[in-house]
Amino acid sequence: MRKITQLERIKSKALRIALTAFRANPSLGACQAKALFAEIVAHLKSGMKDADIVKAVLDNHATSKPSGHMSLN
Repeated sequence: MRKITQLERIKSKALRIALTAFRANPSLGACQAKALFAEIVAHLKSGMKDADIVKAVLDNHATSKPSGHMSLN
């Protein structure tokens, strides 16, 4: 029986975090997948919690920040 390595654990966790982020913001589908996963893996290696990673990814890849007012045009 083969032992699961730490890197394999991080990669599987990164996939779950990416799925959570995509559910929260489907526009992340326009981002480069390799860069997004590299960012998630880096956060995991630094010891961040899953929810904090999702928030950081969403903040880093926000397409448009709300301006505080709405327009009907």
